[in-house]
Amino acid sequence: MTGAKNLKNLRRLGMENTGSLWFFSGSIVAAGLTFLFQALMGRLLGPGVFGALGSLLGLVTVVTLVAGALQAAITHAVASEEHRREGSRTELALRRPFTRLVFASLVLFAITAATAPLLKRYLHLNSLVPVLLFGLFLALSVVCIIPQAVLLGRIQFKTVANGLVLNGIVRCICGVALVELHLGLNGAILGALLGTAAQLVIMANPIRKELTLFGSVQDRLVRYRSVLLAAISLGGVSAFVGVDSVLARHYLPNAQSGYYIAAATAARIALFLPAAVTQIAFPHLTKALNDPIKTRRLLRQSLAIVALLGASAALVIILFSHLVLAILFGAKFKSAAEAVRILAASAAEMGILSLMTYFFLARKSILAVLSWIGVTGAAMVIWRYHSSPIQIATIMLCATSATLLLQGSAWWLSQSNSQGPKVEAID
Repeated sequence: MTGAKNLKNLRRLGMENTGSLWFFSGSIVAAGLTFLFQALMGRLLGPGVFGALGSLLGLVTVVTLVAGALQAAITHAVASEEHRREGSRTELALRRPFTRLVFASLVLFAITAATAPLLKRYLHLNSLVPVLLFGLFLALSVVCIIPQAVLLGRIQFKTVANGLVLNGIVRCICGVALVELHLGLNGAILGALLGTAAQLVIMANPIRKELTLFGSVQDRLVRYRSVLLAAISLGGVSAFVGVDSVLARHYLPNAQSGYYIAAATAARIALFLPAAVTQIAFPHLTKALNDPIKTRRLLRQSLAIVALLGASAALVIILFSHLVLAILFGAKFKSAAEAVRILAASAAEMGILSLMTYFFLARKSILAVLSWIGVTGAAMVIWRYHSSPIQIATIMLCATSATLLLQGSAWWLSQSNSQGPKVEAID
């Protein structure tokens, strides 16, 4: 009965649409390819070097999801505008914002290059080259934001899914080839960079004309306050996803950090599956902004799907932790089994936490920033207690549980007013 009910909920979210189904399926395939890449790198590089790779990719997750605030704001604006025009398609003048984003990505690379010696020392790297390649990868990931945001806002899920899958395929093939050519950590990062470049080509192609169009100042796609709220809100979510890996790399011995990052990577299976539903739900929640009854129904349906997917994935990981780690990374990572059980539960909660953040963001509510309370608490406790991967994993589970409880309480209190949260941060 539960499965049938959630299948019905998927259809109500638009999953009966071919593009939505393609996106859902493509996201699962892309997540699988991401895990395949991590698994292959873990086997080829070993725990010590894989710990370095995982910490750098964790930093990419943090920074790009913060920059992804622009993506959320643009998706919100495009979905709202097309809903106001009853679904009619209008050309967007994207040259100005796209040029600025490219410039910002270059500045970001310059900052990364300038701070390379600090990152090298903090993450215990042997060379500056991985940090410089990481900077290029980071810059290219930021450039992808506008094309992906526009396509999501237009519910063109199929093209986004194709880009994500191609990214995963190129990343795996090039990553393995370059590592086998004895490029080690540098080859793994370069493979990820080439995959992101392929994704950008796929997603920019449908809007290539709009990327060359100029618009007036009055034609701004989003307001700065919209981007600011989204930056702060999604920054909290991204910090939850990646900051523990960075701290583990810094505080734990190299091999121990590799075990923790392997556990965190495997546990994210319970996070990436629900993430596809969240991406589908966000534009639909935005379009239902002026219909509180429909908004609540969409939220309940989305929560049911995300909770079911996350809990199911976490249960499989908990029951078969040794097998999951053996399949992904090999027998040498079996020491991460206990940590992966804890982090799987945390990842399942993270899927719900992420959905609630996007819900508050769709409502333009300041409540979207609540995740930062949990992130700050987790970082402070890890700074004080970090003797083992299990201890850090337990702290992360407690932090996500407390933050989820806080979000749920805030949402419940907001329901006392049928208009939703009273505090608005953006217009």
